[in-house]
Amino acid sequence: MYYPGLDIVLALLYLLIIWWEASYKNLSLFLQCLVGLAWQLPALYLSLSIIMGLDQATDFSYYFVFMLQLWHTPVMPLATLMPNLIRLDKPFYYYELFVFAPLLWTIYLLPWFRRKKLLQKKFNPLA
Repeated sequence: MYYPGLDIVLALLYLLIIWWEASYKNLSLFLQCLVGLAWQLPALYLSLSIIMGLDQATDFSYYFVFMLQLWHTPVMPLATLMPNLIRLDKPFYYYELFVFAPLLWTIYLLPWFRRKKLLQKKFNPLA
């Protein structure tokens, strides 16, 4: 059965779980960036190869967009929230695929910045 709107709720829940996982660990900025990079490296590789035109090199690379869609399956319902304001040669969600990888990486890094800001307030004797 399909419940309208549940896919968006589950995509937001996925983002919330990513946030919790990133805020649970006390990693340095370098390690936090490295974990986020390792997590999104396939999507970054596919996105850059499509943008640079390397997706037309072989017959297999024809499926790069499909693999990128599969990689971003948990957050693809969020693509329906954006209005199609720009008329381009391809659907707008096609271009959103290239934004999801850096966006998810940024969401994974945000708890580190929040944690460092809270620690500075907590241990600042002049505050």
